[in-house]
Amino acid sequence: MATVEVHLYGRLRRFAPAREPTGESVASVPVQAEDTIVAVTERMGIPAEELGTNLFVNGRYVHPSHRVRPGDRIGLFPNDMNLLYRWYFAPLGGDDHG
Repeated sequence: MATVEVHLYGRLRRFAPAREPTGESVASVPVQAEDTIVAVTERMGIPAEELGTNLFVNGRYVHPSHRVRPGDRIGLFPNDMNLLYRWYFAPLGGDDHG
């Protein structure tokens, strides 16, 4: 089955399979064609109100509607860890994989 690698930060770490405080909080999540960041987070059970605006796919700042592909590396931060990053860079969105 096709998957993405989701790296979780802050209080979102509780959605990772391994919950050791010193370990990495990474989840392998199945993806389907046309899945977006929102679809992946819903599949993981992450409440929308806890998800921050700093979302990354393969190291690039993206919009929640960004489509993901198998093998993508996703970084998710909670809403209490928003960075000023979003004021300096426009997020990629929709089906833009550039």
